Amino acid sequence: MRRNNQIGALLAISSTIIWSGNFIVSRYAINLAGPMSIALFRWVTATICLFPFAIQNLKKEWPIFKQNKLYFFLMALVGFSIYNTLIYTAGHYATAINMALFGSTVNPIVAALLGAWLVNEKLHWKNITGIILCIVGTLYLLTKGDLTHVLNFEFGAGDLWMIAAGCCFGTYNVFVKKKPIGISNNSFLLCLFGLGAILLLPGALYEMTFMQPVVYNTHLLWVVLYIGIGNSVISYSIWSHAIQKIGAGKASLFLTMGPILSSFEAVLFLNESFNNAQIISGLIIITGIVINTWPTPNKPIVKQAV
Repeated sequence: MRRNNQIGALLAISSTIIWSGNFIVSRYAINLAGPMSIALFRWVTATICLFPFAIQNLKKEWPIFKQNKLYFFLMALVGFSIYNTLIYTAGHYATAINMALFGSTVNPIVAALLGAWLVNEKLHWKNITGIILCIVGTLYLLTKGDLTHVLNFEFGAGDLWMIAAGCCFGTYNVFVKKKPIGISNNSFLLCLFGLGAILLLPGALYEMTFMQPVVYNTHLLWVVLYIGIGNSVISYSIWSHAIQKIGAGKASLFLTMGPILSSFEAVLFLNESFNNAQIISGLIIITGIVINTWPTPNKPIVKQAV
């Protein structure tokens, strides 16, 4: 159990580090393509890259996929098409730091509550304490060190888009645990990547034609390669393994590191401001993660004398 916690934590941290760059890319790409177009490019690239590694498993497991059509349709819709469109839409209105802030706060709460309800992931004092500390750390970052400002805080359009995105990804994380038996991780992701792209295609074509034409250049190429390979194939594969090791609730809590990581990246790449509140909030959030994921020692079994 201790080894599973350690491996699961390492996998979850690795995914979070890669995913944190998604918020930076969302801000960077707002003038290159629309939200649905970027999301479409992402999942098409991910599908192409994963295809040669997963197609054989997909063929073998196809009967299981057919028996669970509704499950895969809803997972692709909520966890891929809608979730990523919301993120890239939020990039037009919110800073990268705020995007990471709201997405990473809502997601673990939704995942923990739904996990306790739907997949019997019990909430104990460590889970609750960890969630509270992560929320406090996030609020501390949001208010720049003065929590009294929470009462006067007004949500912007980008913040609301990210709250909705956090709800989507929290839901996805829980239902990953309900993946049908007999489905391998790579075929699971290939199916969802492909379905996510198909579901996005009509909206993306309309967006490209009538709303925001795509600017094809080397900047867009690097953005698409990063989000298609790093943020999709690599991160989602690692993330699926993390959930299997430590559960959706614990894994999702690691995403609260996103605001801290994105803060540094936003300063480096987008020239967004950095302050001491981000350091303090980071320490609070990391403390919450450590408490939540620290393994509980097994109690020795006391044999009663007969």
